[in-house]
Amino acid sequence: MRFAVFSDIHSNLEGLQVVLDEAERLGAEALLCCGDIVGYNADPNACVELVRSKGVRCIQGNHERGLRDLDGGLEPNMNPVAMEALLFTSETLSSDNRDWLLSLPEELAVEDSFYLFHGSPADPDEYIFDPFEAAYAFKSLAFEHALPANLLCFIGHTHVCAAYVFDPENHRVGEKAVVSGDRFSIKPGAHYMFNSGSCGQYRGGLPLATMCIMDTTGMTVEFRLLRYDVAVTQAKIIAAGLPPFLAQRLAMGQ
Repeated sequence: MRFAVFSDIHSNLEGLQVVLDEAERLGAEALLCCGDIVGYNADPNACVELVRSKGVRCIQGNHERGLRDLDGGLEPNMNPVAMEALLFTSETLSSDNRDWLLSLPEELAVEDSFYLFHGSPADPDEYIFDPFEAAYAFKSLAFEHALPANLLCFIGHTHVCAAYVFDPENHRVGEKAVVSGDRFSIKPGAHYMFNSGSCGQYRGGLPLATMCIMDTTGMTVEFRLLRYDVAVTQAKIIAAGLPPFLAQRLAMGQ
């Protein structure tokens, strides 16, 4: 079976649509999202409605949990720009879309084949930027989550594509930077963690939307880094009265 896996849509309708189009072109039979459907950009309702209409299986990210905190009278742990975007999202979302977001699980085992997490398997708000941080995440994946799905997981949160592998023979974690078209073969016995990057605010230095294709028949993971109409998304951010920095960073891929 072929799964399209993506993350961190962040209310970017143009980025999401490009990813969904590519998933269809590549013959994906199911769609999965590692959280942060909303935040930062100007189309929260349109993105939630598109995800729901396409039957995407989703988990919560920290921006969905931020909405939950607001509802509970708590202050989300976010920087001022992210907080301003979260307040916009909270005011803009329909009650039905909000309820759906808050109903999502924080992690998901898919067909007993692999897991979805937003951040680390150990903590959904924890970022994984390097092999040292990945080593602790692999420990949680291996010992706190069930076989056979715990041999492989997909994450997001950092907004940068990455591939990590834990080799149980030498007890080392390897990392590989990812370019579009990279394909990884899943070998029996090793543990893998793939960061699918971001549909809506890629931070790898280019204005892209990113995704993976997981093929459980051939046991491969393939990355796609895609161009989309960033100018349209930027114009919507400005028109919505969101911080201009959010528009600027899209063009920088930061």
